[in-house]
Amino acid sequence: MEIKAAQAKRAHRNLAGFLLLFIAVHFATHFSTLGGVEAHSTALGWGRMVYQFPLVEIALVLAFAAQVMLGFRLLASIAKRKRKGLWHRVQVFSACYLAYFIVAHTTAALVTRLGFGLDTNFYWASATLRIEPLKYGFAPYYTLAVIALFSHILAALHFRRNRKWHAYALALGPVVGVVFVMGYGGGFDTVDLPQEYQDFYANFPGVEG
Repeated sequence: MEIKAAQAKRAHRNLAGFLLLFIAVHFATHFSTLGGVEAHSTALGWGRMVYQFPLVEIALVLAFAAQVMLGFRLLASIAKRKRKGLWHRVQVFSACYLAYFIVAHTTAALVTRLGFGLDTNFYWASATLRIEPLKYGFAPYYTLAVIALFSHILAALHFRRNRKWHAYALALGPVVGVVFVMGYGGGFDTVDLPQEYQDFYANFPGVEG
């Protein structure tokens, strides 16, 4: 049975509340890179005690999958509207990129950890931002994901109750995205990539071993 737009919207909003709790913890871990590799390792350890508990992790994966599917259902209803303003475009484009990033990033993390037995820690992300030519693709990949998340949240707030500061707050996405990329890229601490991570990414196209 097809999910009605109103039902999809309500479910999408409820799931967002649950997922934002995880994202808040995840972002706190990313911000810890300002204190260096050791600070990140400590923050990651605390976060993993919660979201890598098997039942919680399964719930998160299922919630993200459901959120993506519900999002596409809502995009279909938005596409039918005759008049679309700037915030509709922000909502649509951010949703599409978030869907792509969620699927790609979650799949990569699970395959790396469960399939290759490699820890998806600081060095897993850092390697993509330090090894050429990977860094030229992954820097915008991560930055755009942060921009899309902030933009999508602000679009949702705009449609609930429009405020002038929403437009100005769009600048937070690029700023936070750049901070994260700098943190993992070695901008705040000296990063020596372990050999196992160098070997792992040496198999990627274009990377010289």
